[in-house]
Amino acid sequence: MGRLASRMESLLSPRGELVPPLHLRWSYYRTARRDAYRDFARNAAAELTTRGLEPFHSVLDVGCGIGPMAIGLIPYLTHGRYEGFDIHPEAVAWCSTAITPKHPSFRFQLADLQNSAYNPHGRATATEFKFPYADGSFHFAFLGSVCTHQPIEEVAHYLRELSRVLRPGGKCIISYYLLHDDSRRGLAEERSFLPFAHDFGTRGSLVVDPANPALAIAHPETVVRELYAEAGLRVEEPIRFGRWWDSTAHEQDVVVGVKEG
Repeated sequence: MGRLASRMESLLSPRGELVPPLHLRWSYYRTARRDAYRDFARNAAAELTTRGLEPFHSVLDVGCGIGPMAIGLIPYLTHGRYEGFDIHPEAVAWCSTAITPKHPSFRFQLADLQNSAYNPHGRATATEFKFPYADGSFHFAFLGSVCTHQPIEEVAHYLRELSRVLRPGGKCIISYYLLHDDSRRGLAEERSFLPFAHDFGTRGSLVVDPANPALAIAHPETVVRELYAEAGLRVEEPIRFGRWWDSTAHEQDVVVGVKEG
C-alpha cells in the first residue's frame, strides 16, 4: 500500500467521493477495494435503519473509526445529528476534514484513551472517561467492535455512560464475542477463527494474547447481561448470535440494549 498506489487512487477517484484513503481502508479492513468500504457503510447504517431510525434522530457512534456508520447514515439522518469519537487520531482527522465540512451535523472527536492494542500511550483510561455529551442526548448509540477490545471493567463503565446519554427508550447496538455453551464448545474444539485460550480478569473473560489483551477479548454472556441490568438497560431479545466460534468469518454477536425509564 505504497505512496504510488495512493497517488494513483487519488487520480482515479471521483472528485468529492467520501471514501477514506487506501492506507486507512487497508489498516482497518485489510482490503483495498472501495466497494468493500461502501458495503461496510451500508451494513453499519442498516443496524440503525432497520431498528427505527428517523431522519430527526440523534446518533452516537463510539469507536467511529474511518466513518462507515457516518457515511452510511448520510442519506437517512437528514434532519438529525451524528456524533462520533475514536482513539485513532488519523481516523478522526480524516472524518473531520472529509465529512464534517460537507455535512456539518456529522461531528467527530478524538478520545485519547489507553488501549494495549490501538493506543498504548493514551493519556486517560476508558474507565475514567466521561462521554462528552449531556444526559439524554441520543436516540441511538452504536459500538461496532469496541467491546471486543475492552476488559469487562471498561465494558461496564461504557454501559453506564451509554445509559446516561441515551434518552428513555433509546437503543444501543453493541457487538461482542460472547461466551456461552456453543461458543465454549467451538473454542474447545479449536473451530474458532480466534483462539481465545487465556483467562483474563476475575469474571471469566478470555483473551487471545495475555500480553496484549485488547487485541481481542471474549466475555461471558451471563456477565454481560448482568452489566446491562446494572446500567438500567434492558436486553432486547433475541440476541443476534454470530458464528465467530465456528467459522473463519468475522461474525460477532450483537446485543441491543434499551434505556429503561
